[in-house]
Amino acid sequence: MNDKNQGQDNKRVIWVTGGKGGVGKSTFSRGLLDVLIAAEVNVTAFDGDPSNAQLFRYYQGVGDGVQCVDLDKQGEADVLLNQMEESKADIFLVDVAAGGSQTLLDLEGDIGLISEAMDMGYRFTVVSVMSRIKDSVNLLKASLEMTDDFDVQHVAVKNLYFGECDRFRLFDGSKTKGRLLERGGVVLEMPDLFDDTYELLDQKNLPFRAMLADKSFPRAQRSRINKWLKDFEGAIERAAEETDGKSAEEIAEVLGL
Repeated sequence: MNDKNQGQDNKRVIWVTGGKGGVGKSTFSRGLLDVLIAAEVNVTAFDGDPSNAQLFRYYQGVGDGVQCVDLDKQGEADVLLNQMEESKADIFLVDVAAGGSQTLLDLEGDIGLISEAMDMGYRFTVVSVMSRIKDSVNLLKASLEMTDDFDVQHVAVKNLYFGECDRFRLFDGSKTKGRLLERGGVVLEMPDLFDDTYELLDQKNLPFRAMLADKSFPRAQRSRINKWLKDFEGAIERAAEETDGKSAEEIAEVLGL
């Protein structure tokens, strides 16, 4: 992965969205933020899902914390652009509500979010977290169509909580996946986490590595977290094997690493 002192080389906005609640978009955002912080990447995080502010709940006290913003209220997204200009962060990670690609397009119309960010040297990655149902494919299709006019990179994430990778048959057999790959997009797999371990994190509002470091928790639970984080990072290596023309380093860059 890239050197932690990436500076101007990979200034990026990572916009994480998905379908209705429960698809795993906030879990992905939590995992990615955890990995970015551990890699000492200079990251600023926003929780744009006020109805279910998971990223804020788990990571408000970690690193530089997480800022809450209601992206559906005109004027609240101004903080994103203003901080891009004023802060020294290389990565802006934004966890948004379902249908976040439409929100992104609306904000482009309101304040030129994509255009202005790119003018300041930031690139855009839109991450679509998916289950196995048709709605996930349709939302990814809409996301690709909405960003046709912009140099936006796309990542589709198969959430393996919903089944093994080869069970995402609707997506794998779709024209949408073909279009994603034609545009240089990436397909990642997010590992499943044992329900009991996930629920323990939820009860304690703990970041992944906080539980890993706390020996008051059972060794088996800490071991599962350790394996999940390794598998999460390893997904980048696996994606490189399945994506023609992209190295693991290039895929890591798309995710701010």
